[in-house]
Amino acid sequence: MTQNSAPRPSLGRALGETAHRIKKLHDRALADQHTDFPTWMLFTLLSERGPALPLTVVTAELDQRMDLPRPQVISLLERIAPTGDIVFDTAAATVELTAEGAAHFKQMYTHARQLTDAALADIDPALAEAAITMLLRAGERASALLDA
Repeated sequence: MTQNSAPRPSLGRALGETAHRIKKLHDRALADQHTDFPTWMLFTLLSERGPALPLTVVTAELDQRMDLPRPQVISLLERIAPTGDIVFDTAAATVELTAEGAAHFKQMYTHARQLTDAALADIDPALAEAAITMLLRAGERASALLDA
């Protein structure tokens, strides 16, 4: 290390700063697609676990994934339902991703992935895979510590 170089940051600082920058790229990609992060997370959930889910699952998952309380989830569903991307059946208490919504999400996902993956363009794929593995394990351990 030379006299003018800054010390290597801690893992927490490097992780936080990198996450912040990648999130900014992701937010830019979502803005390009005229959407927002809560909508992205809803579509992700329905794509992973759906296409139709009980409202209780949707509200619990969005609260867990992004600290979105039930009233805000309901508001999100009421805002998106008129677009035709989801069916929010209040009587049956279900939320369903439509074929149009799945196509819309695929387009959003592809665009977001292209933009955020560009940040990894010059990184050895094995090194990137090792970093992802390390982050997932650290996340699991952090969750276990939080649950203890």
